[in-house]
Order: sequence, then structure tokens, then C-alpha cells
Amino acid sequence: MGTYGFHGLHGRAIATAQGVKMRRPDLHVFVNTGDGDCCSIGTAHWIHAIRMNMDITVMLHDNSVYGLTKMQVSPTSPVGLRTNTTPRGAYLKPINPLVTTLGVVNVSFAAQVGEWIPDLLYDVINKAYHHKGFSFIRILQRCPHFMDNFFQDAISNPNNVLLLTHKDGLKVGDTIGKLYKNQMEHDPSDIHRARELASMEDKIPMGIFYRNDSIPRYEDIRKPRHINSAEQIDRTLTKAFDKFGISPVTSEVVK
Repeated sequence: MGTYGFHGLHGRAIATAQGVKMRRPDLHVFVNTGDGDCCSIGTAHWIHAIRMNMDITVMLHDNSVYGLTKMQVSPTSPVGLRTNTTPRGAYLKPINPLVTTLGVVNVSFAAQVGEWIPDLLYDVINKAYHHKGFSFIRILQRCPHFMDNFFQDAISNPNNVLLLTHKDGLKVGDTIGKLYKNQMEHDPSDIHRARELASMEDKIPMGIFYRNDSIPRYEDIRKPRHINSAEQIDRTLTKAFDKFGISPVTSEVVK
């Protein structure tokens, strides 16, 4: 199809992207998904996509609520959040998508950033794009209608944010560095330290947590010997369909 992109079924965006990448490995494939679909109905696709490590960039827009469908509790909603499905407040502690990603075998890239820092967001997406493998970015994002003040503490006080810097990770510019002075050098090849930082609760860590370019990619492992053209596919299908016909009298299949 001659298009730049399309919508998939709710929770199936990653699976759709994998199909595109397998058939067209030359394309740069990006996925936009939310905490509701990725971390609930799409969890199996998300987990196995990490394991398969196909070269796609996944941006999880995590606003901790089902905003589009009018404020239901999501897997990342904080305890006590009152929603239309939890009028007395959410009961369960939320999952941490970054911690989950870092716990899956074959993970090769994991990052976290806030949408209210656009320069940092751009740099993280750029790093993810150039990574060869499954790049997962958790974007901490406000829902302007239902959760507009959710990250207000971090927005109003930059000291509540911890920037992870490294020569092989994120390099913070002067403008961002002057505002966000709380910085820590973190080697993104250290997965154990990455998991510890991802579990941090007293501050919001942002940056490249883990990167490993040596993990095999599924599209390379399962690369077909040759890729059929659209004309070849059409001829094959037509030849198969021509073996059958529909009787105009009985509507039975005639071989």
C-alpha cells in the first residue's frame, strides 16, 4: 500500500509493525502505543516483541489512564486514582513498563523521558532510531483532560528529575544542563544498574537505561532467501484461485 502509516487494532500495534518490518526490512518502522493497550490487551505482543528484537522503535505514551475511552483505570494508574472503573480509587500498585522491559530476555534498548522536555525527548527518539534492534521508549505523558497535573512535581521542580548521562548514552546540552542539574553518569551497557535505576521512586530518572547492539534481530534470523514482488504474489494467488469456481445454479464450490 502506498501510505506512510496506518492504525492497527487496539493493543496490536506492535504485532502489526513486526509484520511490516518482516515484509519490508528496508523501512524505518515506528510504533505509537499507550499504557492501556500496550500494558494490558497488548502485553503478550509487547513481551515477545522484546524477545524477538526486531528493528523497530516503540514509543509508549504513558499517561496512566485510559484517556481516549473516557477515564478508566490502566495498568500504570497509581494506587488511589479515582476513575470511572475505580470510583473508590485504584487498588493495585501499577506496573513499571521500563522495569518490565528490562526483565525480558534479549532486551536491547530501553529509555525513559518526559514529554515536557522536548529537546530531551528528541534526543532519546533519535538514539532509539539509530539503534539496530527493538527500541523501547517510555514517554511520561500528561493527559490534558484527566491527568493534567500528574507530573506537576517534576515539572515545577527540576530537582525531582535525574538525568542519566554517558558518552555512549545521552549527552545533555548546556540549556538542559542548566535547568536539570541533577545528573548521574550511567553506563548503558550495565543492565543490572539499569534495572536498579528504573525502579527508583524518589526521583524520576530519564535517559538511556540500556543499550546492546549485539543482540540478534529476528528479521535477520528468519530472513527469506528471496522476497517476492507484488506481481509474483498476484500470479500465485490467481493460479490458486483459478483451480476453483462457484456454480451459478447450486452455489457449490466446483473444482
